[in-house]
Amino acid sequence: MIKKILLTFVVLLIAIAAGAFLYLDSIVTRGIEVVGSRVLGTNVTVDSVALSPLGGQGSIADLRIANPAGFNADHVFELGYISLSLDVSSIFDDVITIESITIAQPVITYASRITTDNIRALLANLPASGDGNSSSSTDTGTSKQVVIRELIILNPQLTLSAGLVSAPIQLPDLVLRDIGTDLGAVSIAEALRVILSALRASILQADLPNLDLLRDSIENSVQETTDQTGRAIDDAVDNLGNRLRGLRN
Repeated sequence: MIKKILLTFVVLLIAIAAGAFLYLDSIVTRGIEVVGSRVLGTNVTVDSVALSPLGGQGSIADLRIANPAGFNADHVFELGYISLSLDVSSIFDDVITIESITIAQPVITYASRITTDNIRALLANLPASGDGNSSSSTDTGTSKQVVIRELIILNPQLTLSAGLVSAPIQLPDLVLRDIGTDLGAVSIAEALRVILSALRASILQADLPNLDLLRDSIENSVQETTDQTGRAIDDAVDNLGNRLRGLRN
């Protein structure tokens, strides 16, 4: 009789654990969308998350971060595929431990206004240190802290567009290590601040396109270049040049 009760209890525990693992992917997806949107002040969406409850290996598909208010392009970041390794048990703790994150070929759309750009706007949206301790922050998970041992961004491409023209810029790979390990875990906002700041620094050091070659390429691609079309191309390239110079300021 006792053996039967124990067996029933074990089966019940296994069923509960299996149910928790079944919903783990949706929990992580919801967490990324809710916490990411709250911290960045713009819409964050995820197509799917696949996470192994045993090994902690997983992937995130089609994570998109919408442009902040006031910028025309739909998204500032489009992250098609992310692989990660983390301590699964830490998802439910106050500190989430992430061993590695690899982001492959992200597309970054740069948009500028007179006094700012969309990446600066995201940085400005991030709450200051200590702002994530309210009860509402606890309810949405923004009070959680993270340790990221390694973050690798492979083949990032920056796209600058202005009217008729767009200029793709291939950025170098970016590797960041030990985010939140030197002084203890950091808030999600602080981790994002480190990542966005490093990415913006990479953009500032990038080799910018030759505008004259870009103008010639566009004119050659237009079958019939009238004076009006030529002026429109010149205006668009000059506009793009102003945006490129804005990256340096």
